[in-house]
Amino acid sequence: MKQYKEQKILAAMLCGALTLSGAEYAAAAENAAEDLAVDEFSLDDYVVTANRMKMRRQEVAANVTVVTADDLAKGNYTTVTEALRDKGINVKSHTTGSYVELNGDNRVLLMVNGRRTNWNHGPLISGVDTGLMDLDTFQVENIERIEVVRGPNSSLYGNAAMGGVVNIITKRPEAGMHVKVRGEVGTQKQRRGALRVEGGDDSITYALSVSRENKGNIEYSSPDNGSLTIPDTGMNRTSEALTLDKKFTNGDLLSFEFTNTEANKSKALSVVNANTAVPKYPNARGSETIRSLALTYTWAPAWENGPQDFVRIYHTQEQQDGGFDAPLTNDMKAMGAEYQKNWLLSEKNTLIGGVSFHHENIQEENNGSLDRSANTTSLYLEDNWRWGQGWSMNLGTRWEDHSDFGADITSHLGVNKELSAATNAFLSWGQAISNPTLKMRYANTAYWEGNKDLKQEKSQTVTTGLKSKLSANTDVDVSFYYSKVKDALDWAWDGITRYYNVEQETRRGLDLNLRHTFSPQWSARLGYSYAQVEESGISDHHQLYRKNNQPNRYLLGVGYKQDKWEADMTLQHVSGRVVGDNAFLKSRYTTLDMVVNYHCTDKTKVYLKGYNLTNESYEPIAGAKNSYYMAPGRSLIFGIQHEF
Repeated sequence: MKQYKEQKILAAMLCGALTLSGAEYAAAAENAAEDLAVDEFSLDDYVVTANRMKMRRQEVAANVTVVTADDLAKGNYTTVTEALRDKGINVKSHTTGSYVELNGDNRVLLMVNGRRTNWNHGPLISGVDTGLMDLDTFQVENIERIEVVRGPNSSLYGNAAMGGVVNIITKRPEAGMHVKVRGEVGTQKQRRGALRVEGGDDSITYALSVSRENKGNIEYSSPDNGSLTIPDTGMNRTSEALTLDKKFTNGDLLSFEFTNTEANKSKALSVVNANTAVPKYPNARGSETIRSLALTYTWAPAWENGPQDFVRIYHTQEQQDGGFDAPLTNDMKAMGAEYQKNWLLSEKNTLIGGVSFHHENIQEENNGSLDRSANTTSLYLEDNWRWGQGWSMNLGTRWEDHSDFGADITSHLGVNKELSAATNAFLSWGQAISNPTLKMRYANTAYWEGNKDLKQEKSQTVTTGLKSKLSANTDVDVSFYYSKVKDALDWAWDGITRYYNVEQETRRGLDLNLRHTFSPQWSARLGYSYAQVEESGISDHHQLYRKNNQPNRYLLGVGYKQDKWEADMTLQHVSGRVVGDNAFLKSRYTTLDMVVNYHCTDKTKVYLKGYNLTNESYEPIAGAKNSYYMAPGRSLIFGIQHEF
């Protein structure tokens, strides 16, 4: 209780210091409004994910983070995980993959160009968490920007979006001929090469991206025995992405997208003792192949900056081979279609409506068989209003029918007030549903026992916040959230894994960020986030699997740019973690990441990246007794990139 009071006091002090109050704040906002005109906002100030239409961040009733094309270029990221962590977003990783937590919740919808990629039945990513897609299967060279929206702030996306939405927006091919090559070499036997070729004419354009990546065994800093290496935890991955665009004279676009990723990686997951590096599942390796294709026809906007009507069909397949104590094979398929239509009811009123169908199937062998399918049909409407005096509102409802659970209706309401051209405040309320996966309900193996009586998780979330550009060089945003989940899912292990519903799960927290540009050369950013997760109706033994890995996170970032040099440093400190046999080894840790770019010419740059330069010993995920998910120790990577 004492710690919780301290967090509230700290949060109040930070908010008061950064947002100011009374006449002092009014004067700052007035000065900023005089300096800033609406039409002076750049493309990076706009987002499309929150409402599936181009809107300034100041108009969106949600907490939004954007990884821009400039961020991706300066950071030289090789994975989505790196890009999101640099923005202070909580990403959990180990040998089998990475996934996002938003608002302390891993029930996050991961999309590519607005198309869902989550599995409603698998695969196994963390412990027994299912339904998650590995972030690092997406090729960075093919990404234009990443938009992160916290909370269930729209009726446009459906189940699995309780914590929020991550939308990866890919690059559109450019006409002409463009070639970019990139190579990296680093410690811990890291090697990576990538090639992107794009071209075409005013009618048809294409882009092909290829990457190859290898990593050696995981090295980490142990609490007492220095640097250790986990045997047989190396990884290799290949990835290809192809995009074909057909542009019509009337502005319509027909786009075909194909991706293929193949990997061989360890499934060791954790070590039994952090000071010995003995894997919990020795000699556990597996291969996986993920293929997806999508065909989308998009009509030209019917009005300036309006949303676009589209129709899309898609298919995704993921195959896994290789288990832990017994052979495991998975063959998962998803296919679907979606149609969206938009209406301009008036200059201030836009209506978005759509229908979607999604089919999934899982076939698994693991000392037992599983062969199940499920269908989901959805209808949605989202009404966006812009009133006078800076008021706007979005109101949405979604009807979703699942073949196992029947029909449900979820709604959302968001209100935004532009206090000036530089400042807005918002309040939103949203409902969300997350369906138990097919594996949770129907597994019948030596290691999993399905529970056909599982109920859907149903949540309500309230979010309020303020975004302000105090001057041309300074902006600040703060948001608070509170969420309740009825019939939240948890699991127990008693010789076999089995899921069950708990009475209730609650989440509360805040995010605060301040950015300032001191000069054309120097910039800085400060951030603080607080998250608290509680469950009722369960024993302490089960509570350990809900331990929050980042109760308090502090971020300091410094950027530098001068002539041919660019540099960026990100220092993050985490505190307040529970320590014990069934939680974390340390209550706090500090990491330092850095990247330095030197532009030899307009077409060539060399760079040096450093991760966990403090060489901290910590776990990104809480484990049970004799199960420690250790983060990699210090690593350095040298790279070169050239454009033809």
